[in-house]
Amino acid sequence: MADAAGYDAVFITDHGKVWSPRELAGLHELSERLRVFPGIEITFPEGRDILVLGADNPVYESLSTPSEVFAQACADGYLTVIAHPYRWHDDMPDFFTLADAIELLSCNHADQRMAARAREYAEQHNMAGVYASDAHGLNFMNKFWIETAEDFDTPQEFRRIIVSRRYENHTRELAEPMPPRNKAACFAELSEADMMALYVQPTQEPMSF
Repeated sequence: MADAAGYDAVFITDHGKVWSPRELAGLHELSERLRVFPGIEITFPEGRDILVLGADNPVYESLSTPSEVFAQACADGYLTVIAHPYRWHDDMPDFFTLADAIELLSCNHADQRMAARAREYAEQHNMAGVYASDAHGLNFMNKFWIETAEDFDTPQEFRRIIVSRRYENHTRELAEPMPPRNKAACFAELSEADMMALYVQPTQEPMSF
């Protein structure tokens, strides 16, 4: 789906698991053009989630405290992103101020009121605000994404682009409320609107995570 939609790269962030080099190699074989970068979504107490984009070391699977996670991500040069802020909580823990970025909108976090609060938090703490697909199904993609001002080859380069604000958030007109009612597992399950959107390529090179 990412390849068909014209994406140049994606970050895959499973809960509590990093992708092995063998798994990533297998994913790269599915497309000659699309680059697949690893990552992880780590859940802290009370359901607070943080994304570490680029995480490929199994050590991330055993990190349990914010200080451990942010220290490791800083040492590795990986971007840390607050996932779906205000979705389940009205407050933000103090340790979230250590993050590089915060999600503004995604298919699983598309409430404009929450997005406004997230933008306010980002401005208050000098934090980048990003769109993301949060793709739990094929129909979650090609709705929210970012386009970088320049190409990149490593997660570290991607982090530098984001923290220096050399990117733009993008979305397309949505034909249904978010999140989607179902999780499409194959192209045959995509709506007509989603299939038609595959033929409307962005003017720049998109990157989604």
